Amino acid sequence: MKISSGGLVGVLVSLAFLHASTPQAQAAERCRFSVSTLQFVGTATEQAQCLLRNVAPFGQVGSQMAELPPALGDLVGKDTIVDKTALRRFLRAHAIDEAQIGGSLDEPLSRANNGSASAPRASYFVIHDTSTPNLLNDPFPSNINTPEWPFNNFAKYGQVAHVFVNRVGASTTKVPFGTPFRATKFETRELGIKGKGLFLHVELIQPRRRHPNGGSKNDALAPDPGFTEAQLDRLALLYIAASTRAGHWLVPAYHAVLDTGLSDGHDDPQAFNLTLWAARLKLLLDSMAS
Repeated sequence: MKISSGGLVGVLVSLAFLHASTPQAQAAERCRFSVSTLQFVGTATEQAQCLLRNVAPFGQVGSQMAELPPALGDLVGKDTIVDKTALRRFLRAHAIDEAQIGGSLDEPLSRANNGSASAPRASYFVIHDTSTPNLLNDPFPSNINTPEWPFNNFAKYGQVAHVFVNRVGASTTKVPFGTPFRATKFETRELGIKGKGLFLHVELIQPRRRHPNGGSKNDALAPDPGFTEAQLDRLALLYIAASTRAGHWLVPAYHAVLDTGLSDGHDDPQAFNLTLWAARLKLLLDSMAS
């Protein structure tokens, strides 16, 4: 999705959204980023409220701050209390290898500034969707949530994010969470090398179709629901694993919100149910604690 360009002003990056390909586009509220601290402005909760604003079709970012479900809002920014032994017991019980969820739980997360020893470690957990394939006017196949659907095969995807999660709920690590990596235009265009390693990126596999209100080749229409419960469960597990390695709950963010105000910015994730994800996260944490 193409959106209008924005820029870096002083020590604060102002992200002002304006979608270029639709007449209904409206400017969204702006998140501000401090280059000196390599953090968005505000408390962890306030940052999450800005970075999780709703992303509508055609990448239109909501102007209202997100209302964080308590199951998520009560965690963000606080120290993690997940017992690593319990987490590993869960992984063994479900035949999940640590290599599938970003790498060893004993390894630290990446550092910003391309791994500089003096830079802060990764603080942001970025949620993406693959937006592929674009089926145009064809209906969504009836088997997209099964192993038989070809695009649930991770071999179809390159090294464009740390971890991919398919619609069956399996995941694969393309780049370990300990390796500095960039996957948004905000990082590459606005932050440059300083931002490399500050963000962790997770791609959720999602096909798209042509939206009737857009051009002939747009891919703005997502399936309903956008993601399966199995996907959200694995995303929750990835969030737990990454936050356990960090020692505190990371700040979640949407790709489209990070790219707000940048030309060719992305529109993902579409149809992401934040309330359901928070509920699945709580269920997962409760099961580990029992």
